[in-house]
Amino acid sequence: MKFTRLALYFVALIVFVQACKTTDSGVISYDPPGRTTETQELDYHHKRTIGIAETGVWATNEFVGGRMNDFYRVDGDHYRIKIHPENAPINWSSWYSIKLWSETDQTITLELAYEDGYHRYIPKLSHDSVNWTALDTTQFVHDREAGTATFSLDLNSDPVWVSAQELFLSEHIYAWVDEISALEFVETSVIGQSHLGKDISKVVVNKTGNPDAPMIIVTGRQHPPEIPGSMALEVFMNTFLSDEPEAMAFRSRYQVVAYPLLNPDGVDGGHWRHNHGGVDLNRDWRDFNQPETRAVAEDLLEYKERDVFVLYGLDFHSTIYDVFYTMNSDIETNIPGLSDRWLEGISAILPNYEIREEPFGVATPVAKNWKYHTFNNNGVTYEVGDNTPRELVADVARAAAISLMREVLQLEVSSR
Repeated sequence: MKFTRLALYFVALIVFVQACKTTDSGVISYDPPGRTTETQELDYHHKRTIGIAETGVWATNEFVGGRMNDFYRVDGDHYRIKIHPENAPINWSSWYSIKLWSETDQTITLELAYEDGYHRYIPKLSHDSVNWTALDTTQFVHDREAGTATFSLDLNSDPVWVSAQELFLSEHIYAWVDEISALEFVETSVIGQSHLGKDISKVVVNKTGNPDAPMIIVTGRQHPPEIPGSMALEVFMNTFLSDEPEAMAFRSRYQVVAYPLLNPDGVDGGHWRHNHGGVDLNRDWRDFNQPETRAVAEDLLEYKERDVFVLYGLDFHSTIYDVFYTMNSDIETNIPGLSDRWLEGISAILPNYEIREEPFGVATPVAKNWKYHTFNNNGVTYEVGDNTPRELVADVARAAAISLMREVLQLEVSSR
């Protein structure tokens, strides 16, 4: 999948102009007003298939990850997909995924129209839900006032998926967890369930023989549409599992504890942002009103009780461009300067890749900050760009893992 610089700029400009607001402190915020982490009622999303009898055009959301609230013919060959969030207020992560086909060969004009949100994601097409092609920015029209996106679509009897991002669902992540569990230095377990009873999986990479070896903490997929971040997490973890010299040395001294899928209900339900409790999980790392965040925190607190040393904490996400949200340099941590050296190491491995770092304080109730307040570790919210080429996503994730292992292996951190 290839994206031009123009595409990246186009999406970034739209998002910042229409969706971001500035707080009293001058910090850009993506949070809507009235945010809470107490369980909220969802607006029911009907799974259904809708056909237009006069033209033989059909659309459905009856698949995992699908989101389409209504489909109808406006006039002529113009059709509209209505897309609503799981509940509101909500931020601008307007997810959609629809499958369409026609009884006869024809070209239609498809309009994506949103309620309580804006168009964010460049449409991607697939004929098998596995291989995807993104539209070029010249192939669709974005109406900023109306908040819609419109493009031409060739239809026939073979269905075509139209989606905000690739379908990277819970079944993929669970299958990956099952696959790596066969490695002798990997232990997997279930630490809790989501609102709908889906597993919150835990992965431990450890060849030390010591369950209290110093560790890196990895969390991911709190927000359903943030698929590039989930892809990066998998590559990052696979690098720790590899035969790279750094990986083999790391596993013999240290461990990685990962929770790769915190929001399986939202992922499979085609949610824009929230879990099945109608909550942004990455704002629930203070009150722990939701079972998913509570399960991870309770599991990690067992390491705290045993005084396990945390080397670093990473939380994988996606936004409009690649950015590393680190912590302000004046914040004291257990390994001073580690984030700076880690990012410098990525640059050394990928000299043509531009590192974008944006440090913040540690007051907000997000995963990165809770880890810091609990373990005094350095940490990052690792954001992967919505439209970053997937090959580059993998290259940077691998470099991030190699660089972090190299920096940690130079430290003198004792195992308890």
